[in-house]
Order: sequence, then C-alpha cells, then structure tokens
Amino acid sequence: MRRAKLRGVLATATGVVAATLAAGLIAPVNAAAAPVVSAKFLSTTNLPFDWIPAPARFGGISGIDGDGRGNYSVITDDTGANGPTRYFDVSVPLNRDGMSVGAPELVGGGVVLGPNNIPMLPGSGYEFEAIRHYGNSLIVASDGPEPFIRMVSAPGLHQRDLALPAAYVPKKGSGLRGHLGLESLAVSEGGLISTITENSLAQDGPRPSLAAGTSSRLLQLRGNGSVSGEFVYRTDPLAPGSSGRAFKGVSEVLAVNKTDFLVLERGYDPARNSYDIKIFWTTTNGADRVTGKAALAGSEKAMPKHLVYNLSSLTNLRPGNVEGLAWGPRLS
Repeated sequence: MRRAKLRGVLATATGVVAATLAAGLIAPVNAAAAPVVSAKFLSTTNLPFDWIPAPARFGGISGIDGDGRGNYSVITDDTGANGPTRYFDVSVPLNRDGMSVGAPELVGGGVVLGPNNIPMLPGSGYEFEAIRHYGNSLIVASDGPEPFIRMVSAPGLHQRDLALPAAYVPKKGSGLRGHLGLESLAVSEGGLISTITENSLAQDGPRPSLAAGTSSRLLQLRGNGSVSGEFVYRTDPLAPGSSGRAFKGVSEVLAVNKTDFLVLERGYDPARNSYDIKIFWTTTNGADRVTGKAALAGSEKAMPKHLVYNLSSLTNLRPGNVEGLAWGPRLS
C-alpha cells in the first residue's frame, strides 16, 4: 500500500463561497484496484458577488484552478451583463491545517479574447464554465450554444481552439446538449486535457432520472487538439424524491494522475430549491474505450467510481450551486 499526504481540495459555489476539504488517500499498488479515499470539511472563505465593482465585477465563479501555493485562477460565468469575458487571479491564505487565516486578495486577471484577439460581445453565445493552467497558458471551456475549448495566454490572448470530435458537435438529435455539455476541465501530468460532459451526448441516451444516471463521456485531448481517448462515465440517478424539473450532471473534474480523477456531480431540484452535491473518485482503469464512436451502444463498461464526499453532510453550511474543484496547498 502507498499512503499519500493530505492535500487541500477547494470547491467553489457560484459567486460566494470557497470550501476547503482535506482528502487523505491510501492507494493500492495494483493500479486497477480502487483506492481508499476519505475527506473531511475544514473551512470556508467568502468572496462576495460584488467584491469587484462594475463594470468588471466578480460575478459568479464557474471554474477554479490552483497552483498549490494558495493562488487560484477563477473564471466568471457572466455572459456579458456585468463586463467582458473575464477571469481573476486570487490569493486565498490558508494555514498548514487548511484553515482560512486572512482575507482573499486580488492579484491579477485578464479578459478572454476570441480568434484574432477580437473581444467577445454579449449575446454571442459563450458561457464559460471551467479554467485550468496549461504550462504558461490557460485553458477555458464554454458551454454555450456553440461550445468550445480554448487555449489563451495571459492576460487572455487567443492562442487556439481545440476542435471537438464530430460526435460532440451540437446538431439535431446528436452532440452536446445545450448547457449540459462542457462544464469541466482537467489537466493531467504530461499535458493531457480532459473533460467529462455534464450529461450524455444526445445520441448516447437520456438525461438522469430517478431510476438511472446518464452516460456522460470523458474526452481526452492532447495539447495539439488530437483525441487521446474516450470513456463512459455514469452519473448517479436524481436524488430520491426529486421533482420532474430536477437535473443532475458533472460540473467539474480534477486530475489526480493520468488515469484517475475526482468528479463533482451536481444535482438541483428547483421545485424544492435543494442541491445534491457529491465528489467521486473515478478511473479509466477497467473501463471500455469508446474512442471515435458516433453513438454508444449502452453495453459499454463505464469508469468505476466511489463516493469521496457528500456535501449534504455539512450541518453548518448549506451548499449551493457548486461548480469548481481545485487542488489547494499541501496540508500538515
């Protein structure tokens, strides 16, 4: 057995709260066997919605990435109502025990530009949902009507868009579902870029129900945009007692190594105004490759997973629309 040290995991709720979790891991030598992972809640840090005034106000946080030293890049899901397509660099001071020890500080940021470095206009169909560091660049994902994964250099200069496979392109009856597609990004060692679709592609099966989850796809891309692999990730069903208006899906993925990930599943029922937020460990080991498949048959072996943390277990904090997951500093 191999024991890993504790690390901080930062989960963000849109616009208001950053929650620190400590995750301990005992990983078996056999990579195909499931590791034993446990986590506990430590602290929160509040980032007010109007922390930065108009016209470039902070807005809602839809993605976050950390450098392991208490600095984080966060991207807003604002579609232009309160400013341009912006991201911010924030310092969140935590001590060695993962407790908040001071006020967050704005240390930088930029504006995400389109091809030819043309500003993206409000109403042009973008909605940024994820951000990750990629060497000296940043990768962002937009889940609007015309979804894309974009690589930019600070402070947001356009480098290139990574082409999505044909099966993912939104069309009638196929491709990414509107606002249920590119919610997540992860960067593994070696520069592998991964995303798990929030719900299944339209041709791959139905959305989650009370009886069953949805067959999302893990798509892995190389830095040049070529496809490295695809796997099926099966979400949990809707929370028991959910209404017909409820939804659930993958809102973020965080790379542990080349094969293993932490996955944030977010469910919401507007009829009850209740959230169902869970973090799972999953791996491509033991799962069927579905690379290049135009549609799933339904018999593919999905990625194995197990529950790491259920945010509904928090007694003094009501989790809201949690959308981000990032590594924090190494803890004592």
